[in-house]
Amino acid sequence: MFRFRQKNIIILCCFLLPILFLFSCAPGVRYYPQVNAYILNQDYDSAYRLVTKNKNAFKKRDILLYYLDKGIIAHFASRFEESNRNFSMAESIMDRLYTKSISREISSFIINDNTIPYGGEDFEKVLINLFMSINYVELGRLDDALVEARKVDNKLNVLNSRYEDDKKNVYREDPFVRFLMGVIYEDVGEINDAFISYRMADTIYRTDYLPNYGISSPRFLLEKLICSAKALGFDEELNETFKEYPAATLVNRACKKDMAETYFVHYNGLGPEKIERFFLIPMPDGYIAKIAYPAFQKKRYRIVSGQISLKNLKTGRIYTSTTVLMEDIASIAVLNLKNRISRVIAKATARATIKYMAARKAKKLAKKENRELLALFVQVFAQVAVWVTEKADLRQWRLLPAEIRVGRNTVPAGRYRGEIQFIDAVGTIISSRHIPDFIVKKGEKKFFTFRTIE
Repeated sequence: MFRFRQKNIIILCCFLLPILFLFSCAPGVRYYPQVNAYILNQDYDSAYRLVTKNKNAFKKRDILLYYLDKGIIAHFASRFEESNRNFSMAESIMDRLYTKSISREISSFIINDNTIPYGGEDFEKVLINLFMSINYVELGRLDDALVEARKVDNKLNVLNSRYEDDKKNVYREDPFVRFLMGVIYEDVGEINDAFISYRMADTIYRTDYLPNYGISSPRFLLEKLICSAKALGFDEELNETFKEYPAATLVNRACKKDMAETYFVHYNGLGPEKIERFFLIPMPDGYIAKIAYPAFQKKRYRIVSGQISLKNLKTGRIYTSTTVLMEDIASIAVLNLKNRISRVIAKATARATIKYMAARKAKKLAKKENRELLALFVQVFAQVAVWVTEKADLRQWRLLPAEIRVGRNTVPAGRYRGEIQFIDAVGTIISSRHIPDFIVKKGEKKFFTFRTIE
C-alpha cells in the first residue's frame, strides 16, 4: 500500500509542480496602457517614473525589459545620458545571456521558454545600438556615436552566423544605420568614409529593403551619395549612380557646402505585438500534444507622414520637407521571428514529446498497480497539465515604434523656428509639434526627434 501511495504522489507531483511553477511565473507587468497614454501626451517624466516604480513587477528573468523600457522612454524625453546608461545595462544583460545556462535551457524543454531569462529578439539587440548612436549624436559625442553604429554591423554578422546557409535571416544589414554613419563621418570631415557608408546604405535599400519591405533609397540619401562622390572626384562611381538613377542628375544642384542640414527623426506608431499561435498533434492513445509558438502581429496607426516647415527668423523665408520611411521596425520584427520560427517549433515539438513520454510512463505505472481509474485520472490530468504549461514566449520590447521616418531640410546658417505636422493617409492633420528656436552654423548638422503613437 505504501509503495502504491508513493507512486501516486510521484505521479501527481510530476505534473502538479510544472503547473504551480507556471502560475508563479505569470507576468505581473500591467502598466503598458498607462505608459502609452503618458507617451501619447508627451508626458515622458510620468512614464519614466511609472516604469521605475514598477521595477519589482519584473521577474529577475525579465529584468532586461525593465532597462529597455527605461532606456527608450529617456530617449523620447531627450534625456540622452540617462537613456544610454539604461541601454548599456540592457546590453550587458544581453551579452551575459548570450552564453546560456544549461540548467535553465533544460527547464525550458520541460515546461516552456518563459522559464529562462529573456535575452531579446535579434532585431531588439541591434536597435539598442541604433538608439544609443542617436543619443550620442544629440550629445555631440560623434566618435561614440560611430562606435555604437559599427556595433550594429558586427551584431548582425554574429546573429546571422547562427542561421543555416539556406535559411538566412532577412534582417542581415541596416541601411538606416549606414546612412547615419555617413552623416556622422561627413560631419567630422571623413568624406571617403561617408561616401562608403552612403553607397552601402543605397545598395542595401535597393537590393534588400525594397524587395523585403518596400522601402527605397530616399532622395536625400542619393544627394549625399552624389555630393560625396563629386567631392572625392569619383567619376566612375558617380556615373554608376546616374545609370542606376537617371533622374538623379538633378541632384547636382544640391551640393552646397555652405548650407546647414537639419534632420527630423520621427518614431511613429506602436510596434507589433507578440501573440500565441498553436497547433495540435493527436497521439495513438488519445493524448493530444499542443505545440505553441509566438508570432508578431502588426498594430494599426493613423499617421503616415510628417510635414516640416522651418522659418528663417531673419529673412522670413520658409523651408519645407516631408518625412520618408527609412526603417520599418514592425516588418523587420515579423520577418525576423518568422526566420527563426522553425527552431522555436522544433524545440516546442521536442518539449511536447518529453511531456507525452512522461504522461505515458505515469499511466503505465498506474496500470501496473491494476488501478484503471487512477490510470484514467493520470491521463486526463496529464492532458490538462500540457495545455496549461505549454505556452509561447510572448515577452518583447513593447515600447518600440512601428517605424522610423526621417525628414531633412537644407538651410542657410541662421536662427529658425518651425513646426512638424503629422498627417494621415487622406491628408488630415492628426497632431503637430512646435519646433523651438534654434541656431545652425554653416555646414552644421542638427538632429531633432519626435514620438507619435496615434
